[in-house]
Formats: sequence, C-alpha cells, structure tokens
Amino acid sequence: MGEEDDDFICQPPPGPPPLLSKEQLLHLARQGWLSIPLPETLSEITDNLFKTSTRFFELPDQEKETLYPSKAGTEFGLYTVPNEKEYITLRCRIHSTNGSKLSSSQLPLVQALEDNAAREWQEGALLLWRILCDITRWSDLDISIWNDILDGTLAMPESEEQMTYTLLRLFRYQPASGFAERHTDLGLLTICIGDRGGLEVLDRLKSTDENPVWIDSGARPRMATILVGQTLKALSNGMLNPGIHRVVETPSGRNSVVFALRHSSKHAVDFGLFGGQGLVSASDLWKFVQVGKVNINSIKERRDAQRAKFKAERLAAGDHRGWDLGRG
Repeated sequence: MGEEDDDFICQPPPGPPPLLSKEQLLHLARQGWLSIPLPETLSEITDNLFKTSTRFFELPDQEKETLYPSKAGTEFGLYTVPNEKEYITLRCRIHSTNGSKLSSSQLPLVQALEDNAAREWQEGALLLWRILCDITRWSDLDISIWNDILDGTLAMPESEEQMTYTLLRLFRYQPASGFAERHTDLGLLTICIGDRGGLEVLDRLKSTDENPVWIDSGARPRMATILVGQTLKALSNGMLNPGIHRVVETPSGRNSVVFALRHSSKHAVDFGLFGGQGLVSASDLWKFVQVGKVNINSIKERRDAQRAKFKAERLAAGDHRGWDLGRG
C-alpha cells in the first residue's frame, strides 16, 4: 500500500472528533445511560449555574412565580410539586434581553441566571451532539442526518418565537422527601448533573421484573449521566434502549441541572435517513413519543389521574400488562 493510501486511511472522520469508545457506545445502547467525566469548561459553567440557581430558589415563592410563571403545564417556567421538588424550565431567554421590565434589584440575578443557563445549554448541546455523531459513525450513517433534526436546538433561543422542544431544567429536591419516580426521557439525549447522589439508573443487564437493580450514578463529583430518550429509540428502530432512571430521597436534598436535547420543531423527520421508512412531521413525532407516558414532574394528583386514565384505556383494549413508565 502506497504512502497516498496510508494518508487516506489516517484522515479523521468528518464532524467533531470522536468522544466515546466502542465499549462506551455499546454500554449506552444496551443500558440507555452512561456516566462520563464532565469536560472542564462544562464543569466550571455548571458550578456557576448551581450558585446562581441556589440564589434564585431562595427568593420568596411569590417573587419566583412572578419572574417565571408556569406555562404549558410543566414545560415552561417555575413549577412546584409540594413536599417533593421545585424546578424552573428554561426554553429561551425571558428577562436578559433589552426589553426586560424588571426592577433594578431583580435584573442582576435573572441576567446571571439566564447567562449561565445559556452557556450551560451551549456546552451541553455540543457534548450531546458529539455523542450523536459517534452513534451515527458507529452505525455507518452520515452525521449530516442531524442537520435538520438539531436546527435551532444547539443554543438557547433569544425569544419564545424561536423555541423548539429542547429545554434546560434546574431542580431543587427537598431534603428527606424530594424524589422522582422511575421514568424515561422523551428526547434524543439528556445530560444530568447533580451536586450529590440520588440519581439512580436501572441496570438492564442485571435486573428482572421482580428484582430491579439500581445504580447511583450521581454519587461521584464532576460526573455527568447521559440518558437515551424515547425519540432516539424511535429513530434507531429500537437499537438504543431508553435510559430508565429515578431520583431517590436523600437527607440533604439534591440540586441538579438537566439539559434535554430534543428534535427541532422546524422540519419533518425523515426516518429513511436512519434506515427506516416514512416522513413524520415534528409535531406528530413529539406526540408519538408521549403516548401513554405519565408526566412524573407534575403534581401527585395529576400523575395519579394520568395513570388511571392510561390503565382504563388499556384494559378497554384488552391489554392487561399495566401502564408504561413515566416520562421526564
């Protein structure tokens, strides 16, 4: 083989440099989750975001609700689940633009919150994009298949008009009672970063229906948990399992940053690019991945009502297997 051929073989793959090993990709596909060290830049930004979000959560309840009123259920703004947790869902900038009408005392905090959140969003999105590129290379697919799917998702939008389904959430779980039931996420990939243990992932290889085996993935500092979502499962035709996870009660509570990378709302999704068939609108795909899923981030009464509704529908259809996992 000549020198020219050797140079051709050594050329790096297109797109971002590979991040995960084949062993890590196999683990992610089988288990639906993977723990990786935080890149230094993302680690520093996350530390700053934790400090800013702590200051925000310490504000009086009425002030927090006024600054970020809840919209679209749990998908936008501040949401409180009594005796469990409170969290703010950010899908775009609200107060850090030139048109903000906040008082001079409020503006510095929310500007810092949204600036740090925007940096977290960008670094988290780039990390997850690298993983998506690794998955497509591993599957012998072209990384360009993500161009339309990720259009408008890799940076925090400047306004509500520019929003897609992608979001960033800041959680504060209550000491002793703060938790989240077992569930999977809806999007492509999610990155979860906590300030202490409590996030548990299901070991699919060692678990049975009667004896689930849980691993605390948040016990080590400066680690991130990557989770496969329902949308990526659908695109991969089930090759990648969604990551089943939960948050358990801890004596001192828990703070976490969750960035959920979801498909763009701007383009239809061509399943043919992934080896499947059909062109599905962005909204229909979004509806499909939510079917039968209980929203574990809503209040308990609403979760119970959703479970009862889904169970009744399945029993009426002759399905006696119970109901699906919740969704985040």
